[in-house]
Amino acid sequence: MERMTGLDASFLYMETDEQMMVINGVVHLDVSTIDEGYSFERLRSGLARRVKAVPPFRRKVHDSPWNLGHPAWVEDFDFDIAHHVRRIELGPGETEEEMLAVCGRLASTPLDRSRPLWQVWIIERGDPSTPTVTAFCRVHHAVIDGMLGAELLSTLAATDASTPEQDPALVRTHVGRANTLQLVAGGARELLGRPLTFLRLLPETVSVPGAMKRARGGATGAESMPAPFTAPRTLFNRSLTPHRAVATASLDLEAAALVTSRLGGTVNDVLLTVVGSAVRSYLEVHDNVPGSPLVAIVPMSTREDLTTGGANQVSAMFASLATDEPDPVERYRRISAAAETTKRQAGTVRPALLANWARMSPRWLLDVGMRAYETFRLADVHPVIYNLIISNVPGPRHSLYFLGARITHMHPFGPLLHGAGLSVTSVSVNGRLDVGVVSCEHLVPDPDVVADGIEAALDELVELTAP
Repeated sequence: MERMTGLDASFLYMETDEQMMVINGVVHLDVSTIDEGYSFERLRSGLARRVKAVPPFRRKVHDSPWNLGHPAWVEDFDFDIAHHVRRIELGPGETEEEMLAVCGRLASTPLDRSRPLWQVWIIERGDPSTPTVTAFCRVHHAVIDGMLGAELLSTLAATDASTPEQDPALVRTHVGRANTLQLVAGGARELLGRPLTFLRLLPETVSVPGAMKRARGGATGAESMPAPFTAPRTLFNRSLTPHRAVATASLDLEAAALVTSRLGGTVNDVLLTVVGSAVRSYLEVHDNVPGSPLVAIVPMSTREDLTTGGANQVSAMFASLATDEPDPVERYRRISAAAETTKRQAGTVRPALLANWARMSPRWLLDVGMRAYETFRLADVHPVIYNLIISNVPGPRHSLYFLGARITHMHPFGPLLHGAGLSVTSVSVNGRLDVGVVSCEHLVPDPDVVADGIEAALDELVELTAP
């Protein structure tokens, strides 16, 4: 038995019927590279063998009403691949848009907590003899964050059409069976230690605002990291419904590099700018562009900084998208100029501080509080914390093969939180940024418009910066 970290467990506590804490992804496969030919049964049996090398995918949640601490992971000794890998056959005339609509419906359902928290839906369309195959992957946020997801993908995939060798040490890694007495006793010990932990964390936490102010230095207010609860309200900053819609885009990394070579900055600055441009254009059509700039929350990996365990090792910073600026080039310059100050301010918070506070969080307060927050639609009442999530995950720089099938595109979709019904996630893959846009369908029913706008915004930025 392995007790969850507070940060991992918080994703279970925050989950409700309308706020599913699941990371989804569309993975397009070229099955013509499979030497023995494609079949669903062969793919599923191959994945069953590979999952043995991914311990998090063999574990399930163990908890008890008497447990005062966080839940634990235990080995699922009744693991059945048929519960996790399923097939959907679409008609020959089904388009990619219709396939994405199916993915949106799948993303609108929770995962079964009595089993390991992941699923892969193999979606086949076109000619049954030579189908177009897409894998729609779903993993709970308690199991992985973006960086760990990329690492697990490399465990499952290979750099050529062969199947990678399994690491015997990983196959033998078990977290053990459920032990309720041990779970309850450990939870009680954890609870008794919290007052001392609180006293240790309080001085450092109180000092954070002053440290952030010093890190800002001589920067102007426009260059400083936006504060939470200062974002303007837009049509997608409301309480969520359970219904999700997804869309995809692909950006050329060479085109993004052209912009950075001409204007300075980073690829992440390019991503923030083109997403800001696309969302601004979307809001213009709906006559809903606010006078102040939109604010994005940008997750940052702390995997290299933390020595604590757990699947989620992340922090976050708030970033202005400068959407009050109509000129895309000036918008980019503002975002790029603010980036260093924002990173410096975010860096004043010790990575382990968030993890330590998460370990301290009373589970009943998060669990009951989140349901009350949802029931009373409080996200519609209080000031907007942030407008949307934008995440950029480094990926492989070479082609990947999944059980012999070449991965042509990978589009990730992060979870949505009440008050922010739009999220954009990208992963770099073999010279591209593959982008996934997910929305609450009742707030943004057409995320494909935003996805198309992201591609158009990069083309515009390249054109406007041409010598």
